[in-house]
Amino acid sequence: MLARAAGWLDRAAFSPDTLPDDIVIGLALVPSVVAGLIIFKLAALEMLIVALVIGAIGQVATRLVFRGFVPKPESSPMIAAIFGVALVGPGASILVSVEVAVAAVALELVRSRYAPAVRVQAGLLAFAVIAVVTRQTMQYLSPSGSSPLEPIAIWRLFPPSAAPIDAIKLYVGNVPGPVFATSLMAVVIAIAWMAYAKRLSPAVAIAFLLGAIVPIAVFHWDFIFQLDSGPLWFVGAMILSDRRQLPDSWAVRPILGFVAGFFALALRSRGYGIEAAFYTVAAVQAAVAVVVILIWSVNTARKRRRRSTLLRRREHQLRAVNPPVEERADPSAVA
Repeated sequence: MLARAAGWLDRAAFSPDTLPDDIVIGLALVPSVVAGLIIFKLAALEMLIVALVIGAIGQVATRLVFRGFVPKPESSPMIAAIFGVALVGPGASILVSVEVAVAAVALELVRSRYAPAVRVQAGLLAFAVIAVVTRQTMQYLSPSGSSPLEPIAIWRLFPPSAAPIDAIKLYVGNVPGPVFATSLMAVVIAIAWMAYAKRLSPAVAIAFLLGAIVPIAVFHWDFIFQLDSGPLWFVGAMILSDRRQLPDSWAVRPILGFVAGFFALALRSRGYGIEAAFYTVAAVQAAVAVVVILIWSVNTARKRRRRSTLLRRREHQLRAVNPPVEERADPSAVA
């Protein structure tokens, strides 16, 4: 047991790229979860327990669903549940966390079973759907007991070039926001770990940054205040820039990053807060998933038509070489 644990630690320290994807992403979530527990305390603990319990049930369901599959598809309902709950406001009802976690686990199971080629973060999609339907996920709490408005909601009350919250406070994450995605400091640690483990796409992360800079420059906003955001980089780097969530095309990847970064910031001019980044990245991943499904459907239909054509051709050839008995016995056929 000790030798096995030492082996895992050695791989994590010196060759993390050899670790399973779910372990790498799980370790990347640890700083954000710890920061959320420190900042939001009991509310964060309750939401974490919900994510872990429902995620564990999902892991058991995965073993049952894929028991006869060889090889078994990669599926981590627990990671999906934590990602989904991480974006919920700590002031929301615990039932909202339950809904998001259950939806994330269900989506991950369906994706792994029927569309493994679709690369999306089920937790983010589950959160986005429930947020749009119920509008109850954005209930934030202030760690200091002041206004529960998140930083961008407060910023809208000031001139566009103003920075109403200190940059250090934003970086630490001691502000209202999603329960496990408020601290940029924790997200930076996670990004560094993902880069070290070779799970981060620098091209997508840089393109996301460049896309975000465009609306900031156009509207003459404060650069540091707009970019010093844990939630923005939680979805922009930890989710969107995750290599296993990206399409294979190297040309498409930076385009996705740029488009997501642009709209994540541009929507703030339309009255959206930090949730604009959540909706944007979810929409980008959903759009890519639709394209993948369409391509898969077209290729599958083409293969089926080709197979049917080959079978019909083979049947005609067999009939020509070895005609049926009644045709061989027909005198007119002989004549």
